Amino acid sequence: MAKRVTIKQIAEYAKVSVATVDRVINQRAPVKSATANRIITAAKELGWRPPAVFNDVNSPAHPPSIRCGILLQSNISHLLREAFEVQAAKLENANSTLTIETFDNLEPEKIAERMMKLGKKVDVLAITAIDHPFVTEAIDKLAERDVPVVAILSDLSATNLAGFVGTNNRMRGRTAAWAMDRFCRDRGTVGVIIGSHRYLSQQDREISFRSYFREKAPAFRILESVVSSDDDSQAYEAAKKLVCETPDLVGIFSAGGGASGIRRAIIEYGGDRRPFFVSTELTAQAKTELLQGGVDMVLSADFDLLAEKAVEMFVGLKQQEAQQKKMTVLPFFIYTSENI
Repeated sequence: MAKRVTIKQIAEYAKVSVATVDRVINQRAPVKSATANRIITAAKELGWRPPAVFNDVNSPAHPPSIRCGILLQSNISHLLREAFEVQAAKLENANSTLTIETFDNLEPEKIAERMMKLGKKVDVLAITAIDHPFVTEAIDKLAERDVPVVAILSDLSATNLAGFVGTNNRMRGRTAAWAMDRFCRDRGTVGVIIGSHRYLSQQDREISFRSYFREKAPAFRILESVVSSDDDSQAYEAAKKLVCETPDLVGIFSAGGGASGIRRAIIEYGGDRRPFFVSTELTAQAKTELLQGGVDMVLSADFDLLAEKAVEMFVGLKQQEAQQKKMTVLPFFIYTSENI
């Protein structure tokens, strides 16, 4: 490169970060094709003569390798992780990688720290996370480094979020309410157990669940939601209290995790007046529990399809210039003891 042209000058001309220019010029890591082209074009216009290797930077015969990362809450279905592991093997065959990490600590500061740590190792990052300013700040910082962030299962409100892959959670909440309205013989009280109000997916399910009853089944009484932190033991205690202290309890809706704990409480304390129970995640254990009783209906995403579409979005984000947030809204499926 001619001495008069600096990386900083190229970055300013191309309207990207210095780090992104460095990744392209020195071939340190792959960058989206559109961004790489813009940087090379800017450099040439400033008088820089690139090595011949850059003439084929986007050649179809040599697709760029992509390092993908996903950060999952540890108690999310093992089926989802297994689905991403299948996709990881496919990416490896295409000379790319998918790193899967999990976290137990739900404190937003800790989640943001894990995002920044993994973000240093990958070209695109996917997360399942609560919606919080610390998480938003991490997304903004990663976007500045040209590392797009995609939300999986639960959307996020961050302006710089690159994409979302999940289901229509408002529709899932209304479907759960519809099922209780149709299958509960008596008009009584309904309990709601939610993992965290900061998960937008769970918030949307709860809001739409309540909305259905206000609109179409006002004879039911919907209790204030109980937070379980998606923990089976906390969900068990919450369900136990509902069953033991609510004589006219006819239904329980789990808007988040902890379904196995809820089922255990229903089996142990429900007796002959067992409430109708709807959960929202099909796990291997949930399949067994549907057959054994205690869970009446599960409204779940297809994890194999979700993982496949998520990886497609990862690759697209690194090979194209993103103009706006990408959305992939997938269908959800209704599972009962008779169709699993």
